[in-house]
Amino acid sequence: MRRPAVAVVGAVVLAVAIGVSVLAAVMTSGSAPRPHATTTSTSSSTTSTVPPQPTWRVAWGSAMAWGYGIAANTTVRDLATVAVGGSAVKVRISNAFGNAPLAVGAATVAVSAGGAAIVPGTLQALTFGGSPTVTVPQGQLLYSDPVQLAVTPLQTLAISIFVTTPELVTVHPCCSQTESFFAPNNAGDLVTSPDGAELKTASPWGRWADAVDVLQQGGSGSIVVVGDSITDGFNATTRWSDVLQRRIDSLPASEQEAVVNEGISANALTSDVRTDAAVGGGPSGLDRLQRDALGQTGIAEVVLFLGTNDLWFGTTAVQLIQGYQQAITAVHQAGLKIIGVTLLPRGPTAKEPWTAPQQAALEQVDSWIRTSHSFDGVLDLAPVVANVFNGTCQPTELFPPFDSGDHLHPNAAGQTALGNAISGPSLGLPPLPTVAPLVPVHPTSACRATVAP
Repeated sequence: MRRPAVAVVGAVVLAVAIGVSVLAAVMTSGSAPRPHATTTSTSSSTTSTVPPQPTWRVAWGSAMAWGYGIAANTTVRDLATVAVGGSAVKVRISNAFGNAPLAVGAATVAVSAGGAAIVPGTLQALTFGGSPTVTVPQGQLLYSDPVQLAVTPLQTLAISIFVTTPELVTVHPCCSQTESFFAPNNAGDLVTSPDGAELKTASPWGRWADAVDVLQQGGSGSIVVVGDSITDGFNATTRWSDVLQRRIDSLPASEQEAVVNEGISANALTSDVRTDAAVGGGPSGLDRLQRDALGQTGIAEVVLFLGTNDLWFGTTAVQLIQGYQQAITAVHQAGLKIIGVTLLPRGPTAKEPWTAPQQAALEQVDSWIRTSHSFDGVLDLAPVVANVFNGTCQPTELFPPFDSGDHLHPNAAGQTALGNAISGPSLGLPPLPTVAPLVPVHPTSACRATVAP
């Protein structure tokens, strides 16, 4: 049975009226913060603090989209930046899109020293049920055994995987920053290479490693974001989830929570996007919800930021809303909270036309997200990057200084504005400081940032 709807959390009433700052923190309504990690017990005359118990939680994720390219008798080194610190780690290996069982001949984890190199003294062999080798069945995921490795917030790990037999590589394709290094086929086992010199090719694609769990002291659960290229940082040098994580990591360690980015470029909520297999797309958000969100370790809530691609591919507003309702039901059945995000303004380009009916559908969907109370909370991010600042007033378009140039994807300044606009309480956290904005803005007088329903 679906839980009662909760009043909108984080509804951004940003620049809806004169004098309201669009970069004000997202406000909360009707949502109590999650319990703090530290509890107290009181006797007749004393109060003692009970330290939190270490808990396994996902601290990094890389949503896999498809299988692409064949690897054989070679090694890949993935880079994974963990969101929170802890005393041990576990690595999840994905063969979700392989064409055969994945034969792992060896695997290691270490602290990255930059590039393909690792920090001396941090290399740890990964085992699987006590064995240094493992076969991951086709279409399946598999966790390593825990490894004692102290990690700090925003520290990058190097995960090396040696595969012995030919295999279609399960990949996360995006964007411009290096996510992995790999050697040519038949280069052999290089998982212990200290400088990674043999791993000659740097790639913006992640391969096989799709999650890292951390044994965290404190916190109350990870926040998993299921999104598309806007969340994955396409055409930007930073992602809004990373900006939010930097803000969260300013909290005491016992209150820090991981924001796990599970965005895939060109992803849609209600349909598979196979035409973009080489650059993104992937299974629908509904299909991958279990693997990329609900099946992760120690999560507290899911943030759902999908839908603009659905409308561009021809999905109607009614069909998309039905998709949201299916996702809400699935997350609630898992006993978790789900937060919806309004779809951002977008404009037409030669490559991606955007019609008046599609714009009307976007406005209908955003109105439903804001007013239906179907989600446990709402992050109303659309007004944050709308063209309603510095004297302009076109709320259905991206603000040009936030536009990467394609009228769809925010650039680094826009991503920073999105990450700054989310209040801590809207996610059950204490108030958070903001990071320095990359572009100064002030709301345009008498301009509504939100298109009226």
